Amino acid sequence: MGRIVAIAGGDLKTTHRINQYIVALTKKENPSFLFIGTASHDAEEYISNIHGEFEPLGCRVNELSVAAKRYSENEIDCLLSRADIIYVGGGDTAFMMETWKKYGLDRKLKDLYVTDQAVLSGISAGAMCWFNCGHSDSSVFWKDDKVGYGWVNGLLNLFPYAFCPHYDERLESFDEMMKEKTIPGLALESNVAFVENGGCVSFVASDALSKAYMIRCVEGNLEKREQKIIYL
Repeated sequence: MGRIVAIAGGDLKTTHRINQYIVALTKKENPSFLFIGTASHDAEEYISNIHGEFEPLGCRVNELSVAAKRYSENEIDCLLSRADIIYVGGGDTAFMMETWKKYGLDRKLKDLYVTDQAVLSGISAGAMCWFNCGHSDSSVFWKDDKVGYGWVNGLLNLFPYAFCPHYDERLESFDEMMKEKTIPGLALESNVAFVENGGCVSFVASDALSKAYMIRCVEGNLEKREQKIIYL
């Protein structure tokens, strides 16, 4: 079993305590940090902000920019193998998964989880990718330039849940879409993270007001169970 910290949403300031938690999970003084910003098309400002957040936490930060650059398989493998932390950024989940599959990056990340070579983490799209499917506002669901929501399937499926980030903003849409699902849903408000560490699951948050829910559809009705959260 590996280590995963999947952050539902927020920004690098509001999730700062969770970011500290991620670094602490490595148990290393100066961990090697690899940022995968595919979902944002490897936006330079995002990469710069990641450096600005994690370098003061003692990390040696590098990036794997498969949306903006070309890599050989050996180059990708070297970057992944050196990382103590892999952090996947937010953005367009559908685009991210399509791009990853071109490089076999989806398979490589699953292998890293099984061998527990790094703390795997991410926010929004970068949290969704670890689950079975996700409630997404990817551009493929937009109509007439208006934001739309749909399921992104074909994710890494390390956990058998339909995942919803930003649940505080997407409650009505996710609840309605869950009525068609036979698998349970996991809905997290911003500044909450799902944590799996050596087979033990927990939830941590940097905001005392944020909540997490397990949601199931039973005979057309939704059952919600609020989850216990550790506030950092």
